[in-house]
Amino acid sequence: MTTTEIVPKLLEILSQLPLSSQERVLEFALSLHKKQLFKQWDAISNEEAAALKSEFADEDLDFAEAVLTDYLPQLQQEDVA
Repeated sequence: MTTTEIVPKLLEILSQLPLSSQERVLEFALSLHKKQLFKQWDAISNEEAAALKSEFADEDLDFAEAVLTDYLPQLQQEDVA
């Protein structure tokens, strides 16, 4: 079966289900999609992972430093309040 054959059948069946069941089907589909994304991520090689880590290292560090700069004053304000 192809996607073009499956989608209309799914829509037909879904349209006949109560809303609560439609929501459960959606949650299940989202769960499957999320699992697939994790499988794809887990399947990358160590070299690809290292390249991604290197690519985003500076951006991650800049973000962390920016957040931490504001963190101490926020803690102090909470202590005063």
